[in-house]
Amino acid sequence: MESEERTWIFVISLVAVINGLGIVRLLGGLSEYLRKQNTLNIQHYWVYTSFVVFQLLLHLLFWWSIVGLHKAGNLNFLSYLYLLIGPTLLFLGTTLLVPAVKIESLNLRSEYYSYRKTYFSILTVFWLWAIFVWPVFGHSFAPTLPLLIAFLLIALILRITDHPRVHATLVIANYAIYLVFIMLYATHLGELGRRIAEQ
Repeated sequence: MESEERTWIFVISLVAVINGLGIVRLLGGLSEYLRKQNTLNIQHYWVYTSFVVFQLLLHLLFWWSIVGLHKAGNLNFLSYLYLLIGPTLLFLGTTLLVPAVKIESLNLRSEYYSYRKTYFSILTVFWLWAIFVWPVFGHSFAPTLPLLIAFLLIALILRITDHPRVHATLVIANYAIYLVFIMLYATHLGELGRRIAEQ
């Protein structure tokens, strides 16, 4: 059992590194902004800022939830490759969200809508990936399936439309679903994995 634990820690380390790179990218962008804020002319946009914070929360939830996959078993090279897709998608989304602060003027609203389709395409694929993680590991769909489908639908809608009111409404909806997810399934480390393994 102890050797299994050590093997899992070794195998999961690359997943953690990729996910950690996304968090570092977000924190690096924030520190760059703080260093240059007096010389920058930035027009802020609360929807953009909300999605940046949401992206950070996704990285943290992913890191918290991935522990539960240890209970899944059935880890082979193909399922491991599938597992690596999730943090890679999160990292790519994060890279899009963090703008280069090398220029003197930045309009975050126009920046947000310029990469909206690509970002929400990546997020759509991420939610599809999340829906099928447990089946790939040989289990039934997670009890979080309705929430994951809600996240997926929001990402699809935001990819399709550029209406500001829709984006403002659905970023709030994302936070509400995230909160429900935490309250129901992620209050304890690995809780979701334990629930699925016990089914």
